[in-house]
Amino acid sequence: MGFRPFIFRLAQELGIKGRVSNSARGVEVLCQGTRVREFTRRIRTDAPPLAAIAQITVEHVRNRRFPDFRIGCSGRHGPGQDLEVLPDLATCPDCRTDFTDPGNRRAGYAFTNCTQCGPRYSIITGLPYDRPLTTMRQFQMCPACQGEYANPADRRFHAQPNACPRCGPKLRLLDRRGRELAGAPLERAARAIAKGRIVAVKGIGGFQLACDARNARTVARLRRRKDRPTKPLALMCADMAGVRLICSVSREAERLLVSPAAPIVLLPKSDRLDRSDRSDGLLLAAPNSPRLGVMLAYSPLHHLLFDRLGRDAVLVMTSCNRRDEPIATTAEDVLASLADIADLVLDHDRPIANRCDDSVVLAGRPRPAGRTGRTPQILVRRSRGYAPAPVRLAPMFHVKHPVLALGGELQVYFGLARERRCFVSPYIGRLESPKAERFLLDTLARYRRWTGIEPAVVACDLHPDYETTRLAERLARRLPLVRVQHHYAHVLSAMAELGVAGPVLGLAFDGTGYGLDGAIWGSEFILVRKDLSWKRLAHLAYRQLTETAAGIADPGQVAAAYLLQTLGEVPSGLALARQAGSAKTALDQGRSTPSSSMGRLFDAVAAITGVCRRATYEGEPAVALETAAGRADASYRLQGTSYRSQGADQKLQVTSHGLQATSHKSRASGCVLLDPDPMLRRVVADTLSGVPAPEVAHRFHLAVVRAATGVAADLAQANGVNTVFLTGGVFQNSILRGRIAQLLEKRSLRVLWPAFLPMNDGGLVLGQAVAAGRRTA
Repeated sequence: MGFRPFIFRLAQELGIKGRVSNSARGVEVLCQGTRVREFTRRIRTDAPPLAAIAQITVEHVRNRRFPDFRIGCSGRHGPGQDLEVLPDLATCPDCRTDFTDPGNRRAGYAFTNCTQCGPRYSIITGLPYDRPLTTMRQFQMCPACQGEYANPADRRFHAQPNACPRCGPKLRLLDRRGRELAGAPLERAARAIAKGRIVAVKGIGGFQLACDARNARTVARLRRRKDRPTKPLALMCADMAGVRLICSVSREAERLLVSPAAPIVLLPKSDRLDRSDRSDGLLLAAPNSPRLGVMLAYSPLHHLLFDRLGRDAVLVMTSCNRRDEPIATTAEDVLASLADIADLVLDHDRPIANRCDDSVVLAGRPRPAGRTGRTPQILVRRSRGYAPAPVRLAPMFHVKHPVLALGGELQVYFGLARERRCFVSPYIGRLESPKAERFLLDTLARYRRWTGIEPAVVACDLHPDYETTRLAERLARRLPLVRVQHHYAHVLSAMAELGVAGPVLGLAFDGTGYGLDGAIWGSEFILVRKDLSWKRLAHLAYRQLTETAAGIADPGQVAAAYLLQTLGEVPSGLALARQAGSAKTALDQGRSTPSSSMGRLFDAVAAITGVCRRATYEGEPAVALETAAGRADASYRLQGTSYRSQGADQKLQVTSHGLQATSHKSRASGCVLLDPDPMLRRVVADTLSGVPAPEVAHRFHLAVVRAATGVAADLAQANGVNTVFLTGGVFQNSILRGRIAQLLEKRSLRVLWPAFLPMNDGGLVLGQAVAAGRRTA
């Protein structure tokens, strides 16, 4: 049930008289009666499972005597309010029963919802959340729906999107020219999908491109049309039985799949998938990944499609957009710029006020996570189902001055923070197009209006050439602009999210982050002290990487640059001759940048072993290398690999498979430096001698695990730290994350990572906001 209906029912049960309404302060309750104390206590203890109560404030006020208890009209929404916008919620079982029951008046109705499910954020145009301030305002409820809406005993009591076939939104099917096709839209769309056609389906937060995932020719055609050669495509199943046919599913993963957020969950491919006719398309959906990204049908429209296609069907259900552009929200958008991708458009007349892509989550084992309890998830993309719920901050991370934070470059979000909350936007993408920037600015305007937060400080990344940095410079105008170092923001974000005070040691491993010295950092061991000041303690030794390696890298050229500095040449047996020439020219001409990036090291090894020599999306080489390592012989163990501390000079040695780390106080940085040369030489030697790529990849992973574990444990002990954070996009790799955590925990260290914001660059905004909001505005 909704929160105000819950208050109403509770008041009736306890004989309380008064009124409940939305106001500029939140939900406001005026109550009179002998059981007011019990009423107040049970508001917290008996609240609906989807309700999030930030705080309850009790005041004694003079008022007239109420004859009964009612739900009152919402108050005006003004600046400085404390309201929060609800995320969109997946279809609940009761509504599923309604639209599948032939005798129900909502049978087959694609817009069925109640107070426990349906659109929220995507339809809201203003606050408080009432029907006139949603895109449902154009649909006048029929007497039957109005009766449900006004009946306290009905689960649709004050359900703002309430509708039925008689009075609510309706479907239509369009061809590529925008002409409406006759007949039942849903049935015709389902038949088209079954015949191998691609249909743009208007979902909750935007259009999705749907096709039969088992039809390899159709999936290949979708990839060609969308210019997406290898990046994984999201899949949708009708229910858990369908998911289990194609993936291995843990209990934690199932909880995420069936949750109200209903995200895309990255799951290990089932051993039953093979190269049979029914599996070719599924394998093509994620050709170089050990996982499939799968979600359950989360709207009535999705469920009804599966009812017509068969409950064992699997659909590709990917965002309807061009590369680096936001998801389309209108049929006009689709027809104007995406008609060459979609064969048909399944549209409806309920407008999408706020676009919101699907969220992506990795399931992991539950583990302690500070004040937030168990965290069996790792968010890869935070959007539908999670946004725009705020991150709540512990007192030590209190934001003194309202902050607008604009994040990084590859996974763009913004954050608006004030006092103990940070409101993080849905996934924006990259700001490579005017449409993407407009999406960010429009969403920001709504967030400012809804939250009443007027920034006194603007925060951005330290990198001078990021699009978000340039946008921050424009938006700051006369406001202070605070530039926050990338990896410090990663670690601080994780600390703030989980409410863990310093000192902590953060391992921030990623592809690109601008350093204080102008180098590209990316393998950082960072100490964050109790006062949130920080110090860099260790990193990979710098290697010069060519200009093309600074962003989404060419793994072959990265490998060539590494090998020219490690071996003085690129061995001919590695099939990197073309990249060797261009890398040598760039290095000779000084067109290179010093880098300590762990992501780039993964790129290099992926190219040397041959598992990925050309990247079509950020992180593809690392994913391919993890996939290869997962196929290695599980009985293999890296014999004799260990760290040994040798005296005050702290020389740390690993066998020739691994990294060599040394620290000399005479060095300018005073950091422990991990030298990649011994490991790279061994990777090359193993590859040239015919060791299978999966085994080389596995050895490489173990070498990084042992090196990172040894350095982290020694640094933690030397600095009196017992908590280690793992963050940055590289730690989406489950082999690294799991094994490093396991080894560090054996040394009595607490190991944590983000769970409610992405550990990739999508989580930077919180760290930036906390860092900037603590400074004097």
